[in-house]
Amino acid sequence: MSNELRKKLHDLAELGDKATDPQTKALIEAIRLQTAVLNERLFAIELQVAALSKRLESTTD
Repeated sequence: MSNELRKKLHDLAELGDKATDPQTKALIEAIRLQTAVLNERLFAIELQVAALSKRLESTTD
């Protein structure tokens, strides 16, 4: 996870903590969690693409 994304997730957590009404707090928390999940999925895709690229390179040599 990039430092920039970590900061954004931290900022969202702080924003959620400061929210006064429960609906806003829940919405911010949902956005934060979805962002974290999407980041994990993107990381998994990056790993798969790197592995595929490495395999393709080894077969063309």
